[in-house]
Parts: sequence; structure tokens; C-alpha cells
Amino acid sequence: MKVLALEATDFRNLQQVLVEPHPRFNVLSGDNGQGKTNLLEAVYLLGTLRSFRASKTEELIRFDQPRARVRARVEKLGTERLLEVELTPGHKSARVDGKGARAANYFGGFNVVLFAPEDLKLPRGAPAGRRKFLDRAIWNAVPGYLAEAQTYERVLRSRNALLREPGGQGALDLLEVYSAQLAAAAVPLVTRRRAFVGELAARVAEAFRRVTGGLVLEIGYRSELDLPAGEIAGALVALLEKDQRRDRARGATSSGPHTDDLTLILDGKEASAYASQGQLRAIVLALKIAEIEYLTEKLGNPPVLLLDDVSSELDPTRNAQLFQFLREVACQAFITTTSPAHVLLTEERKDFQVLTGAISVEQGAPTC
Repeated sequence: MKVLALEATDFRNLQQVLVEPHPRFNVLSGDNGQGKTNLLEAVYLLGTLRSFRASKTEELIRFDQPRARVRARVEKLGTERLLEVELTPGHKSARVDGKGARAANYFGGFNVVLFAPEDLKLPRGAPAGRRKFLDRAIWNAVPGYLAEAQTYERVLRSRNALLREPGGQGALDLLEVYSAQLAAAAVPLVTRRRAFVGELAARVAEAFRRVTGGLVLEIGYRSELDLPAGEIAGALVALLEKDQRRDRARGATSSGPHTDDLTLILDGKEASAYASQGQLRAIVLALKIAEIEYLTEKLGNPPVLLLDDVSSELDPTRNAQLFQFLREVACQAFITTTSPAHVLLTEERKDFQVLTGAISVEQGAPTC
């Protein structure tokens, strides 16, 4: 899976850029605030139809411009496609090979994995971040999972809104309806997350062993609904009924996959409480390595990897291990950095200089 050429027009501070990347490693260097991450965000948008930094489309459009556009020629398993995303305030539209495409038909043709400094907070951060890691990885492999997760979130918002309203028989009847819908929507989330963690566990353990030289890391999926798929909906309905008074007092739903978590156990102890800073970074590195290996096997092709200034956050040992892994996996990578010296790659590399939204090939840098 590769980006053959990428064009961004009025996207963030990128007024008009055209990049022809190397099929392996592309290093984007420059000071902070120049637009390096904006290019990564453009690639991410093409793969996911969303930003990893903004919730509103208007934030992605260059100041005083009516619209932005990102398009790229991409290759997957020998087939080329032209992907285009146009953004206007409050709206986005996608095209594939010049034809309008709905999200259900768009996804699956181009897959990306992002590794950003925020990911390094994952082991000690809130459970929502770990659920997001699981959901993004599953969605990359199973595009239909996005609709399943959106259905659950939509019903959850409706149920929570109802919990905050004054009671009454009508509200109680509607709450029962929402509980049944939420329980049904929970089944694919729990089963897919649990299966994904099961498939990832051995890969994470092996990657962590390689990165640390022998420490043992175990991952698991913690859920109140650790049951066979056929029993999940009924069990959740019972929990929601039992917790109804508490949920009304809180104005929020207490049970369901939105409260589940990815557990990280280091040598038999909770990593969030006992791991050192270096070990926490090694955990995230192992998770990302395992995710890339998993997707490569599932898709038959490695995803495009986006590394947003991660090297500056890793110690020299972890940084060296990251680039050793990248050399072994035949993926295309876009790497941002304030210092090209952090990028420990000397072959199959093309360097770009980013300055106030303009991107140029860096003269004299290795491009072999």
C-alpha cells in the first residue's frame, strides 16, 4: 500500500503542495508550526475521512478560503486509485476515481496507522484512549466496524439524554426501548474487540520481549460482558435495569462497552502503576508494532505508517528499535521531525523541507 502522489490545496496552512513520495521512507523536517503534521493529517484524512486533531471541518480549511481539497494516487496490491476529499464548513465529500463515494464504499482501499506523541500516554491515560486504539485498529481491518461503533454511540447519546430528563411512564417506556437497542448494538463491539485483543496478544508479547530484552507483557480485554456472544445483549439489559436509579442520578449510562478497557500487565503487575517511563514507551511501541503486523497479515499488504515526531519522545534505545522494525517491514512511512538526525535511516529515504506550508525536496539529503 503506497501513496504515489499527493496534492493538498488550502488544507490547514498548505496552500498548494504536490508531493511525490518515496515508496519507503519520507522524512519531513522543519521547525514546529511549519506544516509537517498537516501533511500527515492530509494522508490520514484520505484513509479515514477524518482528522486525528480536529472535530470540525472548518478547522482544516486554510484561513479565509471557502474549501480545501486533498487528493492522491494510491496503490494497493498492484491496483491504482485516485482518492479525493473535499472539505467545506460542516461538510466533506469523497470521490474514488472521479466518482462520488459513500463512506461504506470508500473505506478499505487505503489503510493508515498513526503513531503520534499522544499515543505514548496510552498506558497511563484514561480508558477512552485505549478503547480508541482498539477501535481504530479493528476498523482498519474491518471497515464495517465503523458503522457498528457509530450505531452504539448514537443510541448511547440518546439514552443519556433521556436519563437527564424528568421521569414519567412515557420516559420509562422509552428508556426500556433504548436499553434494548443499546444491548443489541453492544454485541459486535464486545465480540470484535475481544477477538482482536486475542489475536494481538501474542504479537504484543513477542514485540515487547524484543524491545525490552525479555520482560513479559500481557494484554487483555476487561469487560462486564465477558460472555458468549449470544448472552451479551441479555446480560446488558439486566445490568441497565439494575442500575437505572443510579444512571438517572448520574445522567449517564453506567454499563456497556463504553466502560470497557484494554488491560496491560507487566511481569504480573498493572503497567500503569508499576512500569517505568521507559517501559511505558516500550509498551506503546510494542502495541504499534503488533498492530502493523496484524494489519499486514489481514490486509495482505502493510498499511501506510504515519510517525508524527515520535523519535523526539523516545529514548535512543527505543528509537533505534523502532527504526530497526521499520527496516524489516516493507511499509511506506511518512516521518516528521524537527531534527533529521533522529531518523535512523540511511537507505530508501527521501527528505523534504517544510517551511510555512511549502514543501520541497531537501537538496543533498539521501533519496536512494
